[in-house]
Amino acid sequence: VRSMFWTVVLILLIIYTFSLFITQMVADHRKVFHLPLDLDSSLHLHFGSLGATMLSLFMSITGGVDWQDVCRPLMEIWPWMAIIFTAYISFAVLMMLNTVTGVFVESVLQSQARDRDAFMVSNARELFQGLEGGLHAQMGWEMFQSKATSPQMQEFFKAIDVEPSEAKCLFDLLDLDNSGEISADEFLSGAMRLRGPAKALDLAVLVNEVRQIDKQLRALSRM
Repeated sequence: VRSMFWTVVLILLIIYTFSLFITQMVADHRKVFHLPLDLDSSLHLHFGSLGATMLSLFMSITGGVDWQDVCRPLMEIWPWMAIIFTAYISFAVLMMLNTVTGVFVESVLQSQARDRDAFMVSNARELFQGLEGGLHAQMGWEMFQSKATSPQMQEFFKAIDVEPSEAKCLFDLLDLDNSGEISADEFLSGAMRLRGPAKALDLAVLVNEVRQIDKQLRALSRM
C-alpha cells in the first residue's frame, strides 16, 4: 500500500511537471502565431489551462482518451513534442505496471506464507495427536527419529527446507529447554522460527552452539 501511494504521488508530480511545460508552450504559441481554427480549438480543449492539460495527460495513460489524439495537435506546433510525449507515456505506464505487478506479487507471497503457516500448524497437530498423550505428549529423540519418514515430518522438513539427514541437529534446535524431549509448542515455534532457506538452519545451529559455549564458560567462571 505504501509503495502504491508513493507511486501515485510520483505520477502526479510527473503529470504536473509535464503539464506546466506543455501549457506554457501552447499558450505562447497561440499568442504569437495565428493557428487554423480546428487546431486552435483542439489545443484549447486539451491544453487551454493547467487543469485541462493535467486531465488530458492523466486520461492519456488511463485509457480515457487515445494519447495519439492528444499528441497530434502538439506535433502540429512542434514536431519534437512527439518524442517528449512518448517518453512521458512510456515512463508513466511502465511505472504503473511495475506498481500493479509488485502489489500483486506481494499479495500472492503473503497468501502463500499464510497458507504455509496454516499447513505447518495442521501437520504439527496431526503428528502429536498420533502420540500417546496427544498434543500434551513429549517427543524424545528416538520417537522423533522414528517419525522422520512419516508424511507429516517429511512435509515439515520440506517446509523449512531441511534435509532428513539433519534430523538430529534439528531436534537439538527444537529442544529449547534441553530436556531431551520436545513438546508440541516447541515443535511449532521451532518450525516458525526455522522456516525459509537452509541458511536459516545453519544460523540457528551457530546460535545454539554459541549459547552452549556461553553456558560452559559461565559454569567455569563460577568454579
